[in-house]
Amino acid sequence: MRRYVIPLMCLCFVTWPLFLLLSTHTGSNDATGLVEELTWAVRLDPSHGSGRREELDALAEVLSHAVGLENRGVIGELKDHYLFAHIGHGQSKENTRRKVHAIFTQHDSVRWFSEQKLLKRSKRSLHFNDPKYPQQWHLHNSRSPGMDINVTGVWERNVTGRGVTVVVVDDGVQYTIQDIQPNYSPEGSYDLNSNDPDPMPRPDGYSDNHHGTRCAGEIAAVPNNSFCAVGVAYGSRIAGIRVLDGPLTDSMEAIAFNKHYQINDIYSCSWGPDDDGKTVDGPHQLGKAALQHGVIAGRKGFGSIFVVASGNGGQYDDNCNYDGYANSIYTVTIGAVNEAGEMPFYAEECASMLAVTFSSGDKQMRSIVTSDWDLQKGTGCTEGHTGTSAAAPIAAGMVALMLQVRPCLTWRDVQHIIVFTATKYEDHQAAWKTNGAGFNHSHQHGFGLLNAWRLTNAAKVWESVPYLASYVSPVLKENKNIPLVPHVLELSWNVTTADLLLSGMRTLEHVGVTVSITHPRRGNLQIQLFCPSGMSSLIGATRKLDADPNGFTEWTFSTVRCWGENAEGAYRILVTDVGRLDPMVGLKRLSKTFKGSSCHFSESKLLDRAYLADWWGS
Repeated sequence: MRRYVIPLMCLCFVTWPLFLLLSTHTGSNDATGLVEELTWAVRLDPSHGSGRREELDALAEVLSHAVGLENRGVIGELKDHYLFAHIGHGQSKENTRRKVHAIFTQHDSVRWFSEQKLLKRSKRSLHFNDPKYPQQWHLHNSRSPGMDINVTGVWERNVTGRGVTVVVVDDGVQYTIQDIQPNYSPEGSYDLNSNDPDPMPRPDGYSDNHHGTRCAGEIAAVPNNSFCAVGVAYGSRIAGIRVLDGPLTDSMEAIAFNKHYQINDIYSCSWGPDDDGKTVDGPHQLGKAALQHGVIAGRKGFGSIFVVASGNGGQYDDNCNYDGYANSIYTVTIGAVNEAGEMPFYAEECASMLAVTFSSGDKQMRSIVTSDWDLQKGTGCTEGHTGTSAAAPIAAGMVALMLQVRPCLTWRDVQHIIVFTATKYEDHQAAWKTNGAGFNHSHQHGFGLLNAWRLTNAAKVWESVPYLASYVSPVLKENKNIPLVPHVLELSWNVTTADLLLSGMRTLEHVGVTVSITHPRRGNLQIQLFCPSGMSSLIGATRKLDADPNGFTEWTFSTVRCWGENAEGAYRILVTDVGRLDPMVGLKRLSKTFKGSSCHFSESKLLDRAYLADWWGS
């Protein structure tokens, strides 16, 4: 079991290291060798002499001979306590006990004595009778130590998501199965497809409406019921909003994102636009407004937490910056790695990726074990939940653990804690780069692998970040053609102190770039953003299957790779036509949106954070 004692420094508003207080050791006493041996602990009275070690040693030796016991010497660092043992010949054990009691009781130099008894001590590890729990490698990976979410130590501290409600926005939740029913929250549930309070999935000809139930099991499956598996936050409440089993509109999405938002704390959304390598889509006007309203008014003003899957279009060279849910500043975008920590074939990359957690890999890799729908009274369990659909609910469960220990975390606090605690690790496919604030990020893994122990311990001591500050640059409306040679359009601009004065923003979190570009084959465009530190973000990746002839119309790309950096300075954007197509194509409109806070990093804090990153073993 891995545990960490983490010194955490919260941006600019915590100026001293915060040391986490949980124990770093769990042990047991192995008393096997004491079963047949009689021993006594004896405290000698040092008042019968100077109390020097030599005198006490001599006294102990005399006393041991008087009772026929072996003197084993001083007990640890207790200088006047000695251990005497029955050496096994001469007298019976009962006679020895009587003799010892008689002599020790009467002896002037014996202040206290006690026969040593075997103590029963149990390792503080969890044992579940759920038959599939041993196969839930993402919870406890005995085959590959370190390749799990490090949650068992959190559970041992009674942090199980108690008091937190997670809602699965999907194709329904079969709340009657054994793993879900005890934790089911009817008050947080609704069916938008049938417009009633019951989110029960409906069977169809393809039997594919099990998705939401599987996600719900990952989050809150009940332990120790001799059925299937265990959820990441098995003490949390689980609700369902059925919305993906029928025609879907912008208004329905908006209702789903805010449904029962004073009951539901976390919205787990393992879906998005088609992962086909050519779609550019996301929430429309009402959906965007609902996401924004959720973080402002949800959860009694602390903000609803929206956890979204980054997408499964990796085999089509898709990129989650073309997914408006993953691209939103209001969501926690979660990607997937397999049980070896490697990027799976289906995983997408993007500059807006916040972090990754575990899911399936290729055919040789294990998938996620979780609850499943049970319409035919079958097992109600599956070993085959896959993709980023499986990763996002695991992350949602970890956020539930955070909210149990610190219910007042805001939606932005959750994002910041993820940034601070996600673990960088070596994967040959991940190109890590350290930004100007000392954070490591890769387009493949975001800020790194989520770790439940770090997340919850950081949540305990976290101090809320300042208010969200925003700055929107003037809109560039002039046509800017991409030159024929070298087929790269470069734009640069400065953000000054005067620009940021009204908003009070000093450091960056999210940077958005909204563009309208004409191009006869959209997939040939590549767009890079450079922040003042030089940190680069591939916000618009090329896609070989995207042959759309209309380019982009008011599409917003975003990046988190400049998180924590100073907002002031010179920015650059490079728009490249990798296909070198004629006729000339051009940028019609561009604007930049900066989201951040009023805190500021000093050089010493940057050094401290670099030290802490190494100290954490990241």
